[in-house]
Amino acid sequence: MNADNQNRLRAKELVTLFPGIHLRELQRLLKTSFNTTRYHVHNLERDGQVICSREGGYSRLFPVGLDQGTRGMYSVLHNRITRQVLRTLVSGTSLTNGDITAATGLAKSTVSEHVEVLCQTNLVKRTVTLGGGSLYEIQDQVRVGEALALFERNLLTVAADRFIDLWDF
Repeated sequence: MNADNQNRLRAKELVTLFPGIHLRELQRLLKTSFNTTRYHVHNLERDGQVICSREGGYSRLFPVGLDQGTRGMYSVLHNRITRQVLRTLVSGTSLTNGDITAATGLAKSTVSEHVEVLCQTNLVKRTVTLGGGSLYEIQDQVRVGEALALFERNLLTVAADRFIDLWDF
């Protein structure tokens, strides 16, 4: 197998392992130039093996077969702080912004920003209390918990691989 096909195969495997990965992040993991990565992604997209979604100034890559809701979920999982907020919500029942702030140690405004993103992607449901406050809870506890665990396990695998690469020097 030539190097081009090997890089394309690795790119497809990484997109499958990390749905929602940014093009630049994929380039770093492949250890190829940005143009080479873009070339392989373009060919994978042309051949119907990956889906490229453009958000803001970023291109997110997904394996074929994921619905829009699942793609939204994996998009937000790439943000470390959003994952931290989501992990807190998965471990609890209905929580207020203050509860999440206390559990994570993040600023209230930061928690509000990330909870809003989670509400927009329909991962979190907001309920208004009689006193005018808001309670937040996960929409589908099992699905989100499994996706979060899978995503974080994949991150640990990549971190371990990078450590091994450094150890070899």
